[in-house]
Amino acid sequence: MNTPLPQPIDHSARYRQHLLACGFQPKPASAWDARAAQSSWKRRHDDYSEAFLARLDLTGIATVLDVGCGPGLLSLPVAAQVEQVHALDYSSGMLDGLRAAIARDGVGNVTPWPLSWTDDWQAVPRCDLAIASRSLMVPDLEAALRRLDAHALQRACITFATGPRAGVTELAELLGREWVPMPDHRYPINMLLDMGREPQVDYLPESVRDLDQDGDGLVRQAVDLFGALDEDEQDRVRAWHARSPQHRFGMAPTRRWAFIQWATDC
Repeated sequence: MNTPLPQPIDHSARYRQHLLACGFQPKPASAWDARAAQSSWKRRHDDYSEAFLARLDLTGIATVLDVGCGPGLLSLPVAAQVEQVHALDYSSGMLDGLRAAIARDGVGNVTPWPLSWTDDWQAVPRCDLAIASRSLMVPDLEAALRRLDAHALQRACITFATGPRAGVTELAELLGREWVPMPDHRYPINMLLDMGREPQVDYLPESVRDLDQDGDGLVRQAVDLFGALDEDEQDRVRAWHARSPQHRFGMAPTRRWAFIQWATDC
């Protein structure tokens, strides 16, 4: 008797189910507007940006599309090496930061676009290279990947988290809370394979932790992750922080990121 082949895995459906299981809620633009106003936001991401740019191959690239560009942490250094960058973001606060940097540095080849993953991109030119740095935790990942792929004439590049931030699992155990991690980089890799692409994968080093984080800051993050905490739970978080400073995970991304790129012109 011949053994039947297993049914194909619908990675897009599994991803959506995973989002439901972990209670994912897309961040509104206002949340990113507030973060853009933080004076220390850029400093906390410098090491990530350097690692990303060190792996980004701009050989033969004249135009770049940066989706989820933020205040231009990648768009601006990339613009110094190519002819034109089109920078998309749905946060007006982030784009205001980008425009301020463009004016400050006299950059003439970066075009900001106030657009999200689901807005109409028809007016945005297709570019040689399309990148999406830490901006792909979206309700429909497959649609976003296909959209990025379609706008890239030669290559596309993304980063996606490999797992939860350092300390989150231990914090959930401390509080006795059920916690489901967000989808990791295996989803986009498998979706790209399903699309007929050949993703190449590298890994960025873990970012430097924000050692200035204090106990109250950790409590605020715990509330963001798990919801309201009672006084006893708050005290436990502060005590944990005090005796285990290596577990201080601040606003900086203390998780590892997968650097995934693929050719689109094949």
